[in-house]
Amino acid sequence: MKSAQVLTSALFLLVVSVSAPAHALGGKEKKADPPGHAKAAPADKRAQAPTPDKGRKAEKVAPAPATRRVAQAPKPVPAREAKAVPNRSAKASPSPMARTQQVKTSPPARGRAVARPAPAAAARPVPVSTAVRQQRAQVEQRRAVQYRTRLDQQYRLGQQRAAQMQQQKHLAQYRAQQQYLAQLRAQQLRLQANRNYYNDPYVTAVPVYRYAYSGYTRETNQYGADVLRQAVNDGYQEGVRFGQADRQDGLSPNFQNNYAYQDANYGYAGNYVDQSDYNYYFRQGFQRGYNDGYYSRSQYGSTLANGSSSILANLLTTILGLTSLR
Repeated sequence: MKSAQVLTSALFLLVVSVSAPAHALGGKEKKADPPGHAKAAPADKRAQAPTPDKGRKAEKVAPAPATRRVAQAPKPVPAREAKAVPNRSAKASPSPMARTQQVKTSPPARGRAVARPAPAAAARPVPVSTAVRQQRAQVEQRRAVQYRTRLDQQYRLGQQRAAQMQQQKHLAQYRAQQQYLAQLRAQQLRLQANRNYYNDPYVTAVPVYRYAYSGYTRETNQYGADVLRQAVNDGYQEGVRFGQADRQDGLSPNFQNNYAYQDANYGYAGNYVDQSDYNYYFRQGFQRGYNDGYYSRSQYGSTLANGSSSILANLLTTILGLTSLR
């Protein structure tokens, strides 16, 4: 029993003697670790909490990578937020001034695009009102009635003049007079036909021309201007014919002595212009046609392929003196 206790005590002392150096060595190793960790710790602390100077340098350098990323792969900006986003790529733009000018001039360009139809709409003729149409229709009807009465009188007077020419043996004048009376007779028949004055295109057309003669100024539309052109041309043709007739009959040149010049209603239908206006322009053409016919020349006009005569276009424009209202 005692020997066992002695053996146990010996083993205990042996274990204590062996573990004591190991514990001392382990203590030394544990004490060596903190310096190693202490040296690594400041490095981590410097990386996580940089000094103020290095922090300011990092702030200056930090935007550079962000700028490169935006320049390389810019994100699409919504249209509503385009004005709020700073123009980071302005330095890379080839022409910043052109872009600025384009932004400034875009709104006026859109404004002009909207306003372009306005002049066309303003230039468009204003439709004739119902009151104006009724007034013009009444004027046309009254003009036709008055001309019908006047034409009947002129036709009877023309027949009397034709009888005198026949008695005086002025055969060329008589033939020219008969042709003239035939035209007046055709005009009488046309005036007897019924007309719808209210639906006539003349009453709905706006005035586009102004003309003046003998101190009077008139305004008319395209239909009235065509009638005035017809008056000058018809007058020129009849003047040529009566001038040739007077020369063939051996009469002295006198265009005012001819019945056609005095009547001056050849070709008039009693519409669109006053009879006095038609008579004036007919006589302007007749006078020039008579001189060309009597002297066998083409000073004021020319002969067409069908044998009829026509006044020169530039002279026609001068005689009419039409001025555009547009």
